[in-house]
Amino acid sequence: MPKIIVTSRYLKSGSKKNLVNYVKYISTREGVVKTISERKNYVGYLANRPGAVKYNSHGLFNEKDDPIDLEKAAKEVADHGGNVWTHVVSLRRDDAQKMGYDNLKAWRDLVIRQIPSIAKNQKIDLKNLRWYAAFHDKKNNPHVHIIVYSTNEREGFLTNHGIEKIRSGFANDIYADELLHLYEQQTDLRNLLKKESEQLMKQLAKSISENNNFDAELINLVSKLHWQLAESKGKKVYGYLKSDVKKMVDKIFSKLADNESIKKMYDLWCEMEQQKHDVYSSAKVQFPSLVDNKEFRSVKNMIIQTVLQMDFPALDMEIKMPEPAEIDFDIPIQIDEEVINETVDNSVENSLHKKLYIKWSDSYKEAHKLIYSKESMPNDYKKAEKLLLSEANNVLALHDLGKLYSMEKSGLKDDKMSFEFYEKALQGFLQVEPKAKKIKPYLQYQIGTMYFKGLGTPIDNQKASEYLEKSAELGNQYAKQLLAFEYISGKNFEKNIDKGISLLTELADSGDVLACYKLGKLYFFGAEDLEKDKEKAMHYLKLSAEQGSEYAQNILDNQEKFENEMLTSTIFSLFINLSRCIEDDYHHKFQSGRKMIDSKLRRVIQEKKQSLGIKNEQTFDQTY
Repeated sequence: MPKIIVTSRYLKSGSKKNLVNYVKYISTREGVVKTISERKNYVGYLANRPGAVKYNSHGLFNEKDDPIDLEKAAKEVADHGGNVWTHVVSLRRDDAQKMGYDNLKAWRDLVIRQIPSIAKNQKIDLKNLRWYAAFHDKKNNPHVHIIVYSTNEREGFLTNHGIEKIRSGFANDIYADELLHLYEQQTDLRNLLKKESEQLMKQLAKSISENNNFDAELINLVSKLHWQLAESKGKKVYGYLKSDVKKMVDKIFSKLADNESIKKMYDLWCEMEQQKHDVYSSAKVQFPSLVDNKEFRSVKNMIIQTVLQMDFPALDMEIKMPEPAEIDFDIPIQIDEEVINETVDNSVENSLHKKLYIKWSDSYKEAHKLIYSKESMPNDYKKAEKLLLSEANNVLALHDLGKLYSMEKSGLKDDKMSFEFYEKALQGFLQVEPKAKKIKPYLQYQIGTMYFKGLGTPIDNQKASEYLEKSAELGNQYAKQLLAFEYISGKNFEKNIDKGISLLTELADSGDVLACYKLGKLYFFGAEDLEKDKEKAMHYLKLSAEQGSEYAQNILDNQEKFENEMLTSTIFSLFINLSRCIEDDYHHKFQSGRKMIDSKLRRVIQEKKQSLGIKNEQTFDQTY
């Protein structure tokens, strides 16, 4: 049995017959004045009938605290040329007392809170809305009558959907505390919903790890939508797409919704929604299918965005990317720099007041080789340390000491010492760089990378890009590589796809194996703001493979596999995103309810997405 009844009617302008019929209905109720033949009389009826709780000299009230002139209000409503709507909100006596609606103030505050919702759902501008109400404290069913109209006689209409929204607003406001209690009782259902979501993700992850393909039809649909979207112009939003593209999105949604785990999750969602309806109604809600449920219209745009992101580098699959090795710069011995005439403050022990220099000495070369060798053992690192400390004023040695003390495997890790040597090396590079000639590009690259990685200095991407740009302009290939990768990713430097591709192309055309691989991979899989180009992809991947790149050869040997894996990964994302849409929809409603209660507001969900109103035919013994 419903706990609240909300009815809505209208008194049509110029239709005296309809008005009389309605008046007869309310005038024959027990305790009612026996004759009401006009709107004017109806206003008087509301204000003065037995059971009306007086607000000042009669029962009529509105949003203003000033006394209402009853005769003037009655005449105003009677003379109005447009339609006048009436609403009745009624509670059972026990519920009214339990929820605190057993007095005029509570009912008046309730109506005032709901007036904006009434205006919205009756399509009336709030500034044009006029209303009067009266509270009737009946023994079995205390209730309030509300009269609503617009000063603009051509404004306002009320649909069945609008009536349901008005009912929902009153119900959620009155039963806010009870609705919160219901949310708290639904913990087990929420946990089941979350468990189903997690189980689905595990199943999908297992399918991918075991190379089990998804439904062949679904793979085909996603592939077709991908190319349809690539050829579509304008906004890539469901409402703006051509009908054939929309149909493809709808088919994908239907296939996703057929998944057993998704069905279970949606069934749980419906069960929780039904429990909320049960607070206000004894009727069972006929929920539409997931695909037809307007609550989940956003899923269609989620599908579109997920398929579009097939082009993003984040979906490069499990293709191993070679890490740029620690670069062993081949600096010719003959380019030793002249001794600097300045010393560096905070020099390490036994090197105070000695001048810094850069020299590719035999001791440094041997230590450098030991540090970067994958076969080095702890004793080798100790030997490298001794060699480098013997050249503590050689800026190259200072830099490699910073490296040595940062390495876990060296057995000498000391973050403080590492920072101090890196800091001294950076100061040395900065002093040498202005006077350097042949090794200027190398020094600029080293300075740029130290600012970029935060070696001996806080990270400073602006300074890093400045020095790397200078180095690249002088032809340093490693500076070009780093700049290209950063411009394409946009992670640390301002994103500039065109500039990044230009630098990679320059390097690849000069035979750089890593650039050939990276460029071929980008053209093969596509990237944001970079369309796929299979011809260019094959060209650069072959160049890289011919120079010994196993990673490039791997793509060439498994083209079809990688394309299928990209589709599989996209479908995996679609399932995950859909499960989260279902799970998060309810979680969002639950959290919204908690916040509103915690703020001591009387309503939980003012504008619910799904109407929680009561069917017209559901009534119990009430009098108005």
